[in-house]
Amino acid sequence: MSTPTRVAVGLALGLALLPSTGSAASIIRDPNPPKYKVEIEPHLNVQYFYRDTYGAHGFGPGVRFGIPVMSPGFIKKINNSVAISFGADILRLSYYDRRFCDRNGCYDGPAFWAFYAPVALQWNFWLTDKISVFGEPGLVFRAPFGEYDRRYSGRDKDLFVWWSFYAGARFHFSDSVALTLRAGYPTGISVGVSIF
Repeated sequence: MSTPTRVAVGLALGLALLPSTGSAASIIRDPNPPKYKVEIEPHLNVQYFYRDTYGAHGFGPGVRFGIPVMSPGFIKKINNSVAISFGADILRLSYYDRRFCDRNGCYDGPAFWAFYAPVALQWNFWLTDKISVFGEPGLVFRAPFGEYDRRYSGRDKDLFVWWSFYAGARFHFSDSVALTLRAGYPTGISVGVSIF
């Protein structure tokens, strides 16, 4: 198991072992979501469990910003809100399990960098005073740079705009700081800190 995979598994286990929310007060039926002007979330992406839109695996840093646009959200009787989520991710991608052959011989596909700029609708549900969850359907604008060669992933995967979907959860340490776990397509799993 590679080091980034061990880190991702360790963080997931750490989240699972956080204190039980049994003692946390349920606030889902209170139609008054927490008020904030912006959410800033620096994070680390780990994408080793499947291939992204380039057909590769990778990891790298990123940041997301969330700006509330509707509070309460689409369901007026429960504790939900809607925000616009956008940001930037830079991933170092590699073809670990691909070998390519041409008339000069066989070789591994080169590693390269890719820039992702997601824009999504973030629908938040505030379950307790410690736990909130969200879904993020949207688009991602992406571009490779470095040693990328389009022959390794195929012409159909060189689109500049790609669809995206993420789901996530936050463990709130206070009204202004939370640990955030996000999983989705195309950048995999991210672990970060949300600052409200």
